[in-house]
Amino acid sequence: MLFGADDLVARWVARRVPGFRVSATQRALGVISGDHLAAGVVFDNFNGVHIEAAIAADDIGRWASRKTLHTLFAYPFVQLGCLAITVGVPSSNLASLNLATKLGFRPEAYIRFAAHDGSSLVVLKMLRDDCRWVMRDG
Repeated sequence: MLFGADDLVARWVARRVPGFRVSATQRALGVISGDHLAAGVVFDNFNGVHIEAAIAADDIGRWASRKTLHTLFAYPFVQLGCLAITVGVPSSNLASLNLATKLGFRPEAYIRFAAHDGSSLVVLKMLRDDCRWVMRDG
């Protein structure tokens, strides 16, 4: 895991997520595989109970060990005390929708013509109580 390199990880994610913009308020965690960054999660807009996330990965599935997923979800749910995480995924990006649902995110809203490519933006949410990657009492 890569901690404390928010700007580096956010820029890596931005190169892989169309329309994603880096900002100074973001916090990011990176997943190292061998000698390279294999995945990154950028968190932003924390309001005390909710946070937004952007997720990017080069090696879908290969980076996602249980320990890694525990660490990625412990940051918002345990360390920050979030109740919910939201991600936005274009409906045209089936690989990312698949990844988000496998991680445990559930569709909450569809916003027509909101994605960078003109497709609908699928808003997916994970609640702390539903997250299988962290302990319920965390």
